[in-house]
Amino acid sequence: MKKSHLVALATLPLPSLFSIAAYTPAVQASTYQSQSLGVKHIYLSGQLKSSNYGLVANNTTYMPIWYVMQVLKSLGIQSTWNNGEWNLLLPSSYSVNLSNVSPGFGNSSIALNGRIVQRVNRIVHVDPLSGSPTTFMPIWYVMQVLNRVGIHSTWNGTDWQITPPAAIPAKGSFTNVDLRYAAPGNITASSIDSFLKSHNSPFTGLGGSYVYAQNTYGVDANYLVSHSIEECGWTGSYFSTEQNNLYGYGAYDSTPNAAGMFPSADYAIRFQAWEVRNNYLTPGASHYVAPTLTGMNHNYATDPQWASNIAALMNEVASSVNDSVQSYHQFTSSTSAPAPKSTDEPVFYLNGASGTVLANSTYSGLPYYSDPGTGEAHMFYGQTIQVGSAGTNVVTLQLYLNKTMNSGLQVDGQFGPATKQAVLNFQSKYGLAQSGTWNYGLWKTYIEPSYSVIPTGTNVHIDQMEQGMFGPYVVEWYHVVGYGWVNARYINFSNVYRVTVQNPHSAQTSVPVYDGSGQQIATLHSGDFVVSSNAAGSGGSIAIQFANEWTGQMMSGYLRASDGSLTAQK
Repeated sequence: MKKSHLVALATLPLPSLFSIAAYTPAVQASTYQSQSLGVKHIYLSGQLKSSNYGLVANNTTYMPIWYVMQVLKSLGIQSTWNNGEWNLLLPSSYSVNLSNVSPGFGNSSIALNGRIVQRVNRIVHVDPLSGSPTTFMPIWYVMQVLNRVGIHSTWNGTDWQITPPAAIPAKGSFTNVDLRYAAPGNITASSIDSFLKSHNSPFTGLGGSYVYAQNTYGVDANYLVSHSIEECGWTGSYFSTEQNNLYGYGAYDSTPNAAGMFPSADYAIRFQAWEVRNNYLTPGASHYVAPTLTGMNHNYATDPQWASNIAALMNEVASSVNDSVQSYHQFTSSTSAPAPKSTDEPVFYLNGASGTVLANSTYSGLPYYSDPGTGEAHMFYGQTIQVGSAGTNVVTLQLYLNKTMNSGLQVDGQFGPATKQAVLNFQSKYGLAQSGTWNYGLWKTYIEPSYSVIPTGTNVHIDQMEQGMFGPYVVEWYHVVGYGWVNARYINFSNVYRVTVQNPHSAQTSVPVYDGSGQQIATLHSGDFVVSSNAAGSGGSIAIQFANEWTGQMMSGYLRASDGSLTAQK
């Protein structure tokens, strides 16, 4: 919701005041009685901040919310607008009163840090200053919401006098730490490992992974450590030990067994940092509220105590190096965090992996794509799609109908009336039963032949892996040499194994790798994917192939059977 900076709201013509109205359903002004426009004034601490038009309707005054947002910015309050909800993002210095909340009814809502406190009826009306539709809300209800955060005001029908809250002493909170900043310098690989070892955590030895992920993707290493502990506990969970899934991807309350498999704990940490920075901590991203634990809590976790639980663990990590929250960057509305070194999704390198293409009921082979994102958008998963369906199958159908029928559909992955009509037109043209739905038979006949596939039973080589998502589910993708990226569930590995230790719930989860002369050349972690032509080994050692995942360097060496064994990965 970007706007150009307002130097003089009373005179600046605002050429594109569309941001709010564009995301709200148009409410026909004619449905409201006794409308009249007039110039109103907003004062902050006695100083004029805005002269804009207000709308009088239904015996009350409605103010254009975009102008109000600009005034609140000067008090450190940012705003978001999504599906009719105006959310005020309050810095930790504000005290929020959420007692006796009774939101009422209306076609839009006002929220404080994601908690809806008031519902109101909005009006969308052309703003005379910009000439564009914008959203107006009744001022009385806005004033009541601001009262909850200590912002008091008066209204005389023309002038809105706003008084900011009394100064509150600065304080620090781990729930308000700006997670886009690196943790203080005392949070190192060795200090993290010492902390984890003191709790007998199976994540001991991953200190370098947490710090590498922080430095690459710009996400606080203390948070990454604390979140993995909150998710898995001190001794690890089934998902972390058996599937390297440290952050619970796919393990939803309703379907916990759908948790995804990751090729290593190190990769899971790097993937988490990439996912969080790009989708939760970056303004404008799909799940962004604020780059803090409190901000993430709105869209990441259903548990309302999630942020405070991780904050407590972050405090424990900081205390382990005799530090406190005072050394961490607190988020403010004026914060300009450093850019991450990379925004590219991490990959996992495989050295010499091979497998066989499995048969599947949807394709006559295995489709391959230029990248996992394209595959997720185009691959068909078998179910009939119809009005109300959504997702990647619908995207592919819309693209196909646009290409073959010039349907002019918006490619949004939503099967609505326009998509149904385009399907009916297609079915009519080809003499098919006009159902308005698209089933497996239609897919096989018309869309699948346009895709290149690897024949079933083909022996292939895989050199990279990435994680993807099909709806809420984690889906692995493999890069097949000479073809492209494929859905991993249709490949059966023939020589890929997981490193296994005697007690994966202890701190003894690091596994040394030696060269032929007995010198240690690397350290792996329990659960890491490796390649071997003889998983049983001989002479007390097991030859393996693997990669330095941070540099991509291909490596080979030996595990000692006394340190660990190999478990087949299908």
